[in-house]
Amino acid sequence: MTAEDTSARESTVLAADRSAMQDTLARYAWGYDEGNFDMLADTFTKDGTTSGKVANSDASWGPTTGNQAITDMLKAIREQQTDQRRHTVHTFRFENQSSSSADLYSYVLITSTENAVTKTLTAGWYHASMVKEADGQWRMADLTALLDSPF
Repeated sequence: MTAEDTSARESTVLAADRSAMQDTLARYAWGYDEGNFDMLADTFTKDGTTSGKVANSDASWGPTTGNQAITDMLKAIREQQTDQRRHTVHTFRFENQSSSSADLYSYVLITSTENAVTKTLTAGWYHASMVKEADGQWRMADLTALLDSPF
């Protein structure tokens, strides 16, 4: 195998891993918005954590540790909401990527539809500490959110 072949293979693996990490974050958002909490739970490692805050305020949450505790917390929040939330994750940026871990940053835009009216609730960013587990799946060891305004 030539150096060019090795480089091309490494680039293909890098791109495939990035796509899989983006899918993990999408499944987190989709799971929350659609009430599929089994899907959401599978996006975190067993001992994963999540926390966040609203910029320029004292509002914050977490950390919550363990994928079951995270799922239970988010399910309880979702069950109190009467609107349909949509989390749009985009503008992905990767740092410190290796074959088994990476830092994934993305913007998030959260909208709400209720009584046939859709509005923007907030925007911000996510930082996901990603790990590739023994089953080959990329999961979040930590998800931190910084939102621009309360929601």
